[in-house]
Order: sequence, then structure tokens, then C-alpha cells
Amino acid sequence: MKHQILFVPDGWPANFFEDQMNAVSDLYEFKVILGTQETLGKKKAINQFVLHKIPAFSIQQDDIYRIHYSFINHLPSILGKKQSNWLMHRLDKCIRELYKGSQPDLVHIHQISDTAVFICEWAKSHQIPVVMSEHILFVRHEANRFQRLKELVYEKADMVLCGSNYQYRTLLTNGIKMRYTEIVGNLLLDSYVPEQFDSKFENRNIMFVASHFADKDIDVLLDAISLLKTDEFTNFHLDIIGIDCNREYQIDDNPRYNLQQDIEKRGLSELISIKGRKERKELLSSYRRYSFLVSSSLSETFGVGIAEAIMNGLPVVCTDSGGIRDFVDHTNGIIVPIRNPRAFADAIKKMFEQRAIYNPEVISNRIRKSFGQKAFREKLLRIYEELIPTFSTKTDL
Repeated sequence: MKHQILFVPDGWPANFFEDQMNAVSDLYEFKVILGTQETLGKKKAINQFVLHKIPAFSIQQDDIYRIHYSFINHLPSILGKKQSNWLMHRLDKCIRELYKGSQPDLVHIHQISDTAVFICEWAKSHQIPVVMSEHILFVRHEANRFQRLKELVYEKADMVLCGSNYQYRTLLTNGIKMRYTEIVGNLLLDSYVPEQFDSKFENRNIMFVASHFADKDIDVLLDAISLLKTDEFTNFHLDIIGIDCNREYQIDDNPRYNLQQDIEKRGLSELISIKGRKERKELLSSYRRYSFLVSSSLSETFGVGIAEAIMNGLPVVCTDSGGIRDFVDHTNGIIVPIRNPRAFADAIKKMFEQRAIYNPEVISNRIRKSFGQKAFREKLLRIYEELIPTFSTKTDL
């Protein structure tokens, strides 16, 4: 009989979560519970736990904060207090329904959230091991007492999995305490990597990939392309993938920034195209059509797009954004300082000049050995196997 894993992502479907679950789903049975923010009418925001897209129970967000503000000095056992027992009872009922009276052997939380606070407390009260995977860079955006409850999830978890050394250092420098930590990176879907690479393949098309706008520092990218145009180095074309050309974004004090308009204003339309969003499979199959990837990010917890490009045999030109240091070096790319358009432009020139020295098969195999599906599966299996046997005296629901 398979061990039961309760997966707790902060959204669903989401590629990272689903990929990791599928990596070991032949040996473990997974069920998913998540918290979503919904707006009912114009005023009532709720934190709603969902089982297979069916609402399990909901609490007004204001009630959550009010309950815990009153007892904040009783951390970390606050959720077990009489005043909040009704909340934990409803969560317990929700999980009882999900497991038909049984309980999971392990809880795997993905990303800190309000939901993580309640699920972690429930798991510890039932002596169930908790794995906490963090996929984003920890920053204290909230200056409220409930934030402290979120941070305690890291401390209570039996294992915290970090996406990179950079992320681990950031947690530590923010004063986050953790029992045991392992740096596992991210899972890369290498099933889409071509069986053979054309070592002589070379074109003048380069790519930039981003699933969102924040921290990508696209101004620096556009400044670098403008410098290349000034230098009369224009024999190339850049495709920006993942950004919606019709959407307005918040950039500094401008809440209505439009990337397409900025490109046109700079006179770069002949050099840059916005390709918009692509389905995951389409994106994974498209890397091979480019010569290399560029990234201007200020901060990357891991840098999945950069890693996927390398996995598909592409060298990279990227800023020193943190997480990329775990897998980018002189053998597969060029790293430049952040917010330095001149250095970025010069690195793009240099990459075109020396593109042929990078062996696509070699750089692909190297990163796959660390983060490919087989490698990541082995990491996850080892962690699950280490934790589950140590909790053989779990209480019944």
C-alpha cells in the first residue's frame, strides 16, 4: 500500500508543484489541499480551503487576524488555544473527509502562506512530518503579527527544501530558524530535450523568458539592446516570451507601463518581438530554435527559464541574480553585474562571437544530472523515505 502525501501548494495547477508530485506519484499517493483568496461581492474576502476544487470551509480573512492578534504572545502554540479550536476542528473535519477517516503519512507544503500556518499546526498536533518547500525569495512584505505565524512554519517543519544557496542565505539573513535544510533546486522536465543536438547549429535569434514582470529589470535589457543599436550591432533578433504585449504593468511609479509601447518608443521594433505566453510544452519545445538566452533579472530564487535553456543546449547571458550561481559558470554562459546595460550589451556581443565553443550536449547533460527528472526524483524519494519511518506513532484522527 502506498504512503499518503498531503500536498499543500499555494495555487493549483502550477507547474513546479505538479511536476514534483508527478515525479514520485508511482510510489506515493497524493491528495491536494490549498487555500485560495476569493472575492464574494465587492467587500468580503475569504481564505478558502479547497479539496479538488470543492470548497471545504472558509473563514473571513478579518476573523483570522483578529483571533491571532489577541493571543500573539502565546506563540508558538497559539493555534491550539481554546479560542481557535473551532478553526482547527473544521480543518480536521476537512482532512478527515479527504482521507475517509485516515490521515496522511507526510505533509508537503509548497510556499509560505496563510494556509501553511494552519496545515502545519494540524500536522504537528497529529505527529505527522512536515516538509516545507520554498519557491520564492523570502521578503517581509507584511508588517503584521500574522507574519510571525507564517515564519514559524519554517521553524516547525521537519525539513525545509530551498531552491538555491542564494535562497537559503536570504532566509538565514532574515532571521528565519530552521531545523534541517536541504538545497534541492528545481525539477527540470528533461523529457522534452532532443535526443541529439546539432553542434553546428547557430542562428542570430536570442530569447528572453519571464512568467511575470517583477524583478526582471527589463529596462536594463532594453537599454542594452539600445546600446547595441548605437554600436551598429544589429544582426540579431530578440524574442520576449511570457510577457503579454497588451497588458499594463507597474514599473516604479508608473502603474500603466506597456512594454510594446516602450519598445516602439526606443525604436527597437525591428530587433525585438513580444511573443506573449506559451503553454509549458510549447515553451519547452521552442528553446532549440534559439542561439542563446538572455536574462536581466535583479533576483532569481533558482532561475527555471535559464536552467531550461541550458538543459536544451543553449548557453546563457545573465545577470548575477543569485540562484543562477548554482548552475551557471564559464562553461555554459556569461554572468554580468546587475543593472549594468553596457556590460550586458558587451556580453551579448561576446556570446555571438564565441557561441560555437559551447558544446550543447555537454552543458545539457551536466545540468540534467543535478536537476533533471531522475535526479530530482531521487532527492525527493530519499527525503520522504527518511522522514516517514521516523513518525510511526501518529495519532488517529
